Amino acid sequence: MPSPPPSRPGNLHTYHPTRPLLLFEHTPYAPNTIPATAPTPKHILLFIGGLYDNFLTPGYPADLAALFLLHPTQTWRVVHVQLSSAGRAFGVCDIDRDVEEIGTAIGFLRGLFGANKGDAGDVDIVLMGHSTGCQDTMRYLTAPNPISERRSKRPVVQGAILQAPVSDREALNHEVEDSPEVKGCFERAMKIVRATSENDYRDVLLPLSVSRPLFGPAPLSISRLLSLASPGSPGWPSVEDFFSSDLSEETLRSTFGKIGENGLLWHSAAERETQSILILMSDADQWAKISQKDVLARWKNLMTEDTGAAIHGESAVIANAKHDVSGEDWSSLEARLVVLRRKVLRYLEDVVGDVGDDAHTIWRRDRDRVAALKEGEATGVEETIQGLKL
Repeated sequence: MPSPPPSRPGNLHTYHPTRPLLLFEHTPYAPNTIPATAPTPKHILLFIGGLYDNFLTPGYPADLAALFLLHPTQTWRVVHVQLSSAGRAFGVCDIDRDVEEIGTAIGFLRGLFGANKGDAGDVDIVLMGHSTGCQDTMRYLTAPNPISERRSKRPVVQGAILQAPVSDREALNHEVEDSPEVKGCFERAMKIVRATSENDYRDVLLPLSVSRPLFGPAPLSISRLLSLASPGSPGWPSVEDFFSSDLSEETLRSTFGKIGENGLLWHSAAERETQSILILMSDADQWAKISQKDVLARWKNLMTEDTGAAIHGESAVIANAKHDVSGEDWSSLEARLVVLRRKVLRYLEDVVGDVGDDAHTIWRRDRDRVAALKEGEATGVEETIQGLKL
């Protein structure tokens, strides 16, 4: 069995008024220097996990948080939001519920830390989605605001980062083509769909023997299957099919092209008309079945200043990075601790600012340690890796 994730210092907050949902606020501190009180943050990187994720998975948000050690002048904080869909519950929830809860979390954080208790400019929020969390982030930025008359209006944010945005549909289609078992289960699932009234899609769960080979050991409703698998694509993509390589220009203009005009990105660092999002793809992503470089270039060409929101210049396909940027060999450490963190720091500095010298000092220290490991100058691989762990 895999070892459990290491414990991390942090605070838990119940953010939703009617659901037992939590925020994990990372509160890292230098060794042997636990502060009596944590400084109040003015800027928050709000992390949104993917399928099966919950607090401390994936592990790299803690590496980002480690750049912002607690001290009196530190104003940045990394916070992980727990959604109703966290863990194995993704198959019985939907993306619009995720988006609603993210908006509630943002309002809670601004009320908790802001002097003006909820004012949009009082506490800067940058969203960071991982994997399916990227779909949540895109839906947050591009859906009508509010999504429906029954839902609340979403607060604006200062920026957004997409890490490992991959197409669930293309990943599943690849498995269907390669595995007779997966193909058989998908065909059985679609047979159940055709035999079910559309009004019952939310309430009908697929047999686990059918859904497990498709999306793993979690209960899966018909509606969530159709949202993730999007069998009508590319002509009629589901609400979650943002990242497939075969989507039309018209479809992309209705998603990526909507970010600027939708008014949910608000820049606080400088006066400028064009906002930006940061996209970080993984070169060794086991779930990406297409050329990520080509897809990123296509999105970048579509998002120009004319749309009001561009793809930030630090966006890239990170060499040697896995889907969740995990791994303890030097190439994985370089991808996670050096490249990913450098790009995130530069983006945060650009769209909000106030990152501070300490974060860059910590980054340079870890960069040098990884470089020593890479070049064989360290006294030993194990010692160097242990020195890099938080």
